[in-house]
Amino acid sequence: MDPEEGLKMIVSKSGEVSSVYGGLKIRVIDPSLFPWYQVFDQLIEIGQEVWIYKRKDKIYIGSKPETP
Repeated sequence: MDPEEGLKMIVSKSGEVSSVYGGLKIRVIDPSLFPWYQVFDQLIEIGQEVWIYKRKDKIYIGSKPETP
């Protein structure tokens, strides 16, 4: 399964997943329902570096492929 599609299934309606320059951007819509552990675990499993940031009162998770 495509990693983006897998994350969309995990996140469901609690967030939005989109591809960005070889990485992913996830907007957290409902922090109380968001599956934080599963999302971070999946991103690490597929070899992504992960960071978290906030814009206009919304939390985002960004990722890019790990650099060796």
